[in-house]
Amino acid sequence: MRDAGVLRSFGRARRPNPLSSAGEGVPRKVEKSAASGRCGADPSPACSAGPLPRRGGRAFPRLAYLLMLAGSPALAQEAIVTAQLGNAVEIVDLASKKVLGSIPVPGAPAGIALSPDRKTAYVTRPEGKGVAVIDLDARTMRASLDLPGGPLGIGVNPVSGEVYVADWYGARVFVLRPDGEGLKREGEIATGQSPSGLAVTPDGATLLVANREADSVSVVDLASRRETRRIAVGGHPFGLTLSADGRQAYTANVTSNDVSAIDVAAGRETGRVATGQRPYVIALAGGKGFVTDQYSNTVTVFDPATLKTLAAIDVGDHPEGIATTRDGKTVVVANWGDNALSLIDPSTLKVTGTIETGDGPRAFGDFLR
Repeated sequence: MRDAGVLRSFGRARRPNPLSSAGEGVPRKVEKSAASGRCGADPSPACSAGPLPRRGGRAFPRLAYLLMLAGSPALAQEAIVTAQLGNAVEIVDLASKKVLGSIPVPGAPAGIALSPDRKTAYVTRPEGKGVAVIDLDARTMRASLDLPGGPLGIGVNPVSGEVYVADWYGARVFVLRPDGEGLKREGEIATGQSPSGLAVTPDGATLLVANREADSVSVVDLASRRETRRIAVGGHPFGLTLSADGRQAYTANVTSNDVSAIDVAAGRETGRVATGQRPYVIALAGGKGFVTDQYSNTVTVFDPATLKTLAAIDVGDHPEGIATTRDGKTVVVANWGDNALSLIDPSTLKVTGTIETGDGPRAFGDFLR
């Protein structure tokens, strides 16, 4: 559950978060405040009726949500952005800094993962209770699959193409198989309570699952679809990121305000690094780690080798999703609170640009192609 009824602003005006930020709550309906035009203490995607203001007073009719990187075969030129408040997925060109198209996706789209060939996006719909299948070349939602519980985190096996969906309300991950029509449910894997972030090793053999309510990471053998080990980490792990070789994993621990480093082969936590308030997801670039700090409006930079904090970079309001382009030259941050992406140079640690998006970019998952 949420630790407080409303998000703390830390010097900036903050609008309510429709899906529990960093898992600090659950997707649920609430009433909208007639006086303020904002949602109540536990906001949900029900708040999304009508455009919400950005700082400076402008309203945004478009919808958007940013997405994260995972093994793109070429330099990522597009961000596939789920606009949770706007019920859409937008395609953002990183070079021109423009939105190329918007795809309607009902049900408050949140998590995202891309197929190994980067032509299909799989998007979770927490309010719609399912997963949407999007043809990125045609820019259409071509199929959907209903799922029970609370589908939120999602990942794709880079070898088999299987899709894994975490049930936020339960202690399981659904296994889905792509077919000509879309997706077929094949089974489920038992995990710790409230699974959130998912990551698959490059060889396709192992799935790692961040268990938010269990303060742990499940290590799953995908051949048998069984949990083989459970690793204790920090408080309420949410985002989970693997190194390029799959040997190291990192969890963003929401309530302990730190990142856990994990030796995957040894199956143990090797240390932690302090972050800003309410860390969400980690990206790796230029031999450094980058963590979005939701309540601090910063990105914490750390050294993965020493687990020492190197810097804190000011970005937009309520940063959440984060990813690195394939060439390693740009870190992309989705700022949920002000509908924008921040672009960071990992060598200088400077923000080099901003891209306007639609309403409610969350960027939870694999989003660059």
